[in-house]
Parts: sequence; structure tokens; C-alpha cells
Amino acid sequence: APDKHELLMLSDTQKLDMPMSYGFGVAARLSDALTLDLDVYRTEWDDFVRYTASGQALNPITGDPADISKSDPTTQVRLGGEYLIIRTNMAIPLRAGVFYDPEPSENNPDDFFGFSLGSGVAYKKFVFDIAYQYRFGKDVQTNSFTVADDVPTQDATQHTVYASVIYHF
Repeated sequence: APDKHELLMLSDTQKLDMPMSYGFGVAARLSDALTLDLDVYRTEWDDFVRYTASGQALNPITGDPADISKSDPTTQVRLGGEYLIIRTNMAIPLRAGVFYDPEPSENNPDDFFGFSLGSGVAYKKFVFDIAYQYRFGKDVQTNSFTVADDVPTQDATQHTVYASVIYHF
């Protein structure tokens, strides 16, 4: 049976106001085989607020009261391209890109940068894709990561592999 604390947690209703996000992108198909693209995406983190069951407004990023703790907006920029090797009944895409992907944090946004590489094969009704992304940040704050309390910043590296298989009916 749940104890008194667990019952209070079950009945606790909170509200989360999500920040506005918007972006714009352009792509240029320079030939049948080559496409370049650029997109810019902004998130207004200063509008991100969590209201507790008692009505207190908190900044979800810092945990401090929202009226004294604001998080600056972030602007993400991505630049990439795709080259298609076109054969009879088959296409092989070669993709690459670079990006700036800041994260909100207690004072100023933490700067994260990275690149991605990808390829695959489209054969008749099947499409297989695989991509690798490397993302890194230097001297980023620890509110996004679990580390010792006496470490104010750290370096972060992230390696991610994405894969998909699609069948078109």
C-alpha cells in the first residue's frame, strides 16, 4: 500500500508552460544528385515555466523561482548536404552536415557543436538509412548532467547512431 508521501505525490497537479519554438529552412537542389540545405531554429526558453500544485512559478531549467531566474533563448543552426549516386532501380545517398545546437542553462546557453554523416540505399520499395552524429560541448554547466556538486562545468561528448528501414506499399 502506498504511504502518505506517495499518496500526496499521486494527487499533486502541476502545470508546465512550454516555450515557443519556431524555425525556417531552405534547400537548394543544385542538380538531380546534389542538394544543400540550411535551417535556423529558435526556442524562447525565457517563457518556460513550471507551476507547482501550490501555484508557485519555477524555472524548470534552474529550479529557482521564475520571477528571479530566466533562461536565455537558444538559436540552433544546421547546414548540410546530400549527394545521390543514382543507378537503375537504386539510389545511394551520401549525407553530411554541421551544426550549432545550444542548450538552455542557468546563466547563458551552453554551446554545443557537431557534425553528422549518413548513407543508405533505396532499392525498389525498400529504403535503408544509417547516420552517425557527433555532438560536443566544452565547459557546459552541470544542470543537464549528473556529476559531483563541486564541479561547476564539464566537457561533454555524445555519439549517436540512427538507423531505419522503410517499405513503401
